[in-house]
Amino acid sequence: MADQSKKAVIAALFANLGIAIFKFVAAAFSGSSSMLAEGYHSLSDTLNQVLLLYGLRRSKKPPDAEHPFGHGKEQFFWSFVVAMILFGVAGTLSILEGWRKVHHPEPLSHLWLIYFAIVVGLCFDGYALRIAVSSIKQEMREEGHKKFFEAVRKSKNPTVLTVLFEDSLAVVGLLIVATAVTLVRITGYALLDGLASILIGVLLMVFALFLAFETKELLLGEAVTRKKRRSILLAVKGFSEVEKVISCKTMHLGADEVLVALELNYADDLTISQLEDLNDFIEAEIKKIFPEAKVYLEAENI
Repeated sequence: MADQSKKAVIAALFANLGIAIFKFVAAAFSGSSSMLAEGYHSLSDTLNQVLLLYGLRRSKKPPDAEHPFGHGKEQFFWSFVVAMILFGVAGTLSILEGWRKVHHPEPLSHLWLIYFAIVVGLCFDGYALRIAVSSIKQEMREEGHKKFFEAVRKSKNPTVLTVLFEDSLAVVGLLIVATAVTLVRITGYALLDGLASILIGVLLMVFALFLAFETKELLLGEAVTRKKRRSILLAVKGFSEVEKVISCKTMHLGADEVLVALELNYADDLTISQLEDLNDFIEAEIKKIFPEAKVYLEAENI
């Protein structure tokens, strides 16, 4: 999963950096505020990918005295920062530029540059989006989700979610620009270009809030999916020496790292040596489900 995340982010980074240049050039020559809004979008996305890569790198730091469970949540934090940048910077600039254009409409020129930037953008962003979608589909297969949206809602990988949201919106934004520019060309109403810029800004803010909400749940300590929890319980209950699972508490420490705390009722006739061996076997079974799990087992307090 970590390799998939890094691949998705790197693909998005180069895609956004390349298309940002095309968008700003097209906006400068054509005077299109909607294309300028898309330029702001791609520029913020480029910065976002840098932050996501930084978060991925930081999340791999080993545990230390101040962070005994590791730094996995760095990935969640930087994804939250990205959501705020998407909301605060790209969304606000797009709306302000659109508002200016609505009140002071200017004719568009060099339309071929806009269309060329749109085609290039769809190619770059479409490629990055395809990789992100592939990562989500892999999660669908692993978790047994029936629907794509369900997999998105329940994903524990904010890095891939961020790339998915950003590039989905980039493709939608480019289609909005293409529609607006075509309508301006047909009708002559230049303010439509400004309205398109405002619409792109609003969509950026909506997507950013959704991403922030999803990341917030992970920052607060979201549990593993129901399917994975059932798998853990089935693995533990498979041992005849475990008479009852009193409690099973889980928390994501990173996209792939989880904390699993179990309170168990063991058979009364177990020796200390047998109990130690049993706990080792239980931990090994749980790590078949989560290879990077941190497992804590406790006997029931009587």
